[in-house]
Amino acid sequence: MKIGTDSILLGVFVKCENVKTILDIGTGTGILALMLAQKSSAKIDAVEIDKNASLQAKQNFENSKWNERLNSFNSSIQQFKTDEIESYELIVSNPPFYRAQKNIAIKNEQRSTARHDTDLPFETLCDEVVNRLRIDGFFYLILPETEAQEFVQIAKNKKLFLVEKISIQPKPSKPAKRWIMCFSKLETEKPKYETCVLYNEDASPTNEYIERTKEFYLWTCQLIE
Repeated sequence: MKIGTDSILLGVFVKCENVKTILDIGTGTGILALMLAQKSSAKIDAVEIDKNASLQAKQNFENSKWNERLNSFNSSIQQFKTDEIESYELIVSNPPFYRAQKNIAIKNEQRSTARHDTDLPFETLCDEVVNRLRIDGFFYLILPETEAQEFVQIAKNKKLFLVEKISIQPKPSKPAKRWIMCFSKLETEKPKYETCVLYNEDASPTNEYIERTKEFYLWTCQLIE
């Protein structure tokens, strides 16, 4: 699970250009943190519970041009502590989304940990965000549509309010498969809504998808034309 479309999409849509402090919860091997480092001048703390993934994130950070601003921590978010930052301007997460009680079988233990919310239930994730987010900060995450609808209600109960939602459709004729959501501690009167379609009906990438990801994907000149 080194690089997935979910992390790429989340990294593309997160607004972070003027942010100075970012927390990435469940960074995996660090792709999302690296994207945000490319888009900003922020100091980024990346927390990952899996030891091997965290070690690879650290190696990826050290080999990047943004290594002085990237920090990898092998820890659960519940146990993560730092003396340098009391609260973050921006928190991001591509969290485990299979609810543990649904008992969806995944044979590989590492993939199961990354996909199931056993170690990081939605309720706990919201609690940690509330405790670590500045009053004027924002929290972004990506989830499948069904789980996203559930998360919106859980977040509201924890005093995290939806301020923006991007529905991700694989094709124009297909329903949305993912929601990218932005939450704030400050409730807004009317959240922003938009839709992004990834592929045309002939399976070629849409111009929007190419344009949004061109700083991260090595699209060929032929595709861009």
